Amino acid sequence: MPCCVDWASLPYNIYGRVGERLLADDDIDDFIAFRSTCREWRVGAIADYPENGDYADPTHFQPSKWALLDLKDHHATLLNVDTGRFISKSINLLRDRKYYFIGATAGALILLGELEEPHHALVLNPFTGSIACFKVPVPIPVTGVTAVAVTTAPLMLFVSSEDGEILWADQDSECYRSFFRDYSNRSTCMTSFAGQVYAVNQRGSVLSSAVAGVADDGGDEQSPHSALTVSIGTITPKLDTSPSLPVRRRTGRYYLVVSGGDLLLVTKPSNTLPCQPIVQRVDTERNNKLVPVSSIGNRAIFVGPVRCISIDADKFHGIEGGCVYFVDPIVLRGDYGPSRMDVYQVSDGFHFFVMFEMGTLEGCFRPLTFAQVLADYCRSVLFSELYEMEARERGWDISSDSEVSDWDSEADASGREISSDSEAELSSSDSEPDDQTLSSEPDE
Repeated sequence: MPCCVDWASLPYNIYGRVGERLLADDDIDDFIAFRSTCREWRVGAIADYPENGDYADPTHFQPSKWALLDLKDHHATLLNVDTGRFISKSINLLRDRKYYFIGATAGALILLGELEEPHHALVLNPFTGSIACFKVPVPIPVTGVTAVAVTTAPLMLFVSSEDGEILWADQDSECYRSFFRDYSNRSTCMTSFAGQVYAVNQRGSVLSSAVAGVADDGGDEQSPHSALTVSIGTITPKLDTSPSLPVRRRTGRYYLVVSGGDLLLVTKPSNTLPCQPIVQRVDTERNNKLVPVSSIGNRAIFVGPVRCISIDADKFHGIEGGCVYFVDPIVLRGDYGPSRMDVYQVSDGFHFFVMFEMGTLEGCFRPLTFAQVLADYCRSVLFSELYEMEARERGWDISSDSEVSDWDSEADASGREISSDSEAELSSSDSEPDDQTLSSEPDE
């Protein structure tokens, strides 16, 4: 007679270690399935965490090794960049037509906007169903959202647009704070790292969020950390010191990516500009120095005009480790011309190309290779229904023949008049959302 196994009777030192290993490997989806096996496993899996922990917080068990590759209606395709595992999940809040998709962080936390005005922002963890609500509405920049980042203590939302503007707010904010440089030196590749948010501009300077240490009434106690105490500024000198270079020649040369626990500044080699290391590590613990990197091991880094991603090349067929893949930007939507990627080996600078057949990167032919999927992820902007609706109301041209980016323009894409020699401009947005009681409810 077969023996019936009572999984609930397993000792804690066994299933507790299993849960710890799943968390250590960032296998959050497996960890959630592990906890749902039985009550004992669910309780024991969080025995080592504080009893007063906010488990409705979407940043609790925050994913860091996942990327949201695609979203069709309410079906999300997610990728674990270290294991090569693809999973498909249904986003219930999108399926029920209660929210609009706006964007996602590098770790696959999802930014949503309420269907009803004023479209309050909401951050969702797709693995746990936990959500956090904000008073501010979701931002609808003229050029679309390109990157989303989240920091904690307190929970703070950062959003960047194609024209380089960075907006941020916490859950108590009534409006967004804003950082903007002139369009020719706009910020790109915004990402979170070690509790801060970083970006890089067109001259190769790294920017970082910083908290001002303002004391109340001249005392020693600092004011609470909030969006009002955060500012964004340059932390490294510019790498491109050439005077008055055309925008086209310095656009898309510098990228910022988190890889193997490090913040890396990636530079695309150029025949017309001084030779610089392809990869440099931003030493955030020692005065933000740039340290040349001679090897990235088995990692492969894909960088593009919208996103960057680092993967374990051993887990992806056809991807060569130790290399940086530079993805060409999309100039026109609906452009089905042949595409290519410039690939450089970090160790010796050896250069080769990866060519795509006509139309394959735009999804005309399936199945796609891993290289094509990752390249598309790095250069495609997922325009939300809310953005498209707002664009129609305001008469913006987002047709398939319209340009995604004006690579030759020296002016701000949104039409704002910003002087070319201006430095950082810090201001509050003009949006005034109405008050709403904050809530944090798990997605049932």
